[in-house]
Amino acid sequence: MDLTVQVCEEGQGYWAHVVELPGCFASGRSLDELPEALAESIGLYLWNRPASIGQQHLRVGEVAIEVEQIDGS
Repeated sequence: MDLTVQVCEEGQGYWAHVVELPGCFASGRSLDELPEALAESIGLYLWNRPASIGQQHLRVGEVAIEVEQIDGS
């Protein structure tokens, strides 16, 4: 399953949401903390979905985050 994660910097930390999973958010004090928080958030989100998605086959692996800085000018 491919998921799109949008990452935003806010204050002294970061937060992210998974586009394909409405309401699935995570936050971290650094970009290094964010993958673990996202993996937990995605796992909990999917675990709480109806059995029709096959919870017995649910396995959350590593979450890789690539941050592309967009120049506002």
